[in-house]
Amino acid sequence: MRFRRTVVLSGLMSASAIALAGCAAFPAAPSAVGSDWPSTVVPSAVRWPSDWVDGMAGESEAVGGPIVGLRLEYVSEHWMWRIRSTDQGKTDLLGEADAGPASGVEALIDAADLSLVRRHGVTLSEAETMETATNYHDAVQASSEEWPGPRLVELQRVLDDRQSTWRVTTYDTEDGTLSSRTL
Repeated sequence: MRFRRTVVLSGLMSASAIALAGCAAFPAAPSAVGSDWPSTVVPSAVRWPSDWVDGMAGESEAVGGPIVGLRLEYVSEHWMWRIRSTDQGKTDLLGEADAGPASGVEALIDAADLSLVRRHGVTLSEAETMETATNYHDAVQASSEEWPGPRLVELQRVLDDRQSTWRVTTYDTEDGTLSSRTL
């Protein structure tokens, strides 16, 4: 009887530890792109967004709908892409979605193999909820990312003259400088 109780208790404790580990806070985004990087060198193992962004929406658990932002970060000694997307939600029997217009998904994916590390729901900013003349795919293409030249490290929706547009930040692979522009 005592052995059985010990087995049950240790099983409950293990299950509790796993559940609590899953409740750890989602890491906040750094204040600026590159501010959390250990150096100005982005390793070659980090995947270029122009190579993978097309396949994310609809094919990865990391996104809920169209991408509204992405940023390269260094989290817990690992390079990650933080991806923000709209949340399409689930539809009920009447075909109504349960997600509101500001419902979003934020995910961290491994920057080398693009595997999902963590995901949670967020409220999107005003700029992220507004329509843009350019979709995320076209914004990535317009970033001028091309190996071995500048690489895209942030794509963010911002308000410019009360219009939602994309701010693109690239990293110069030769001198390590960051530069931003609005599309």
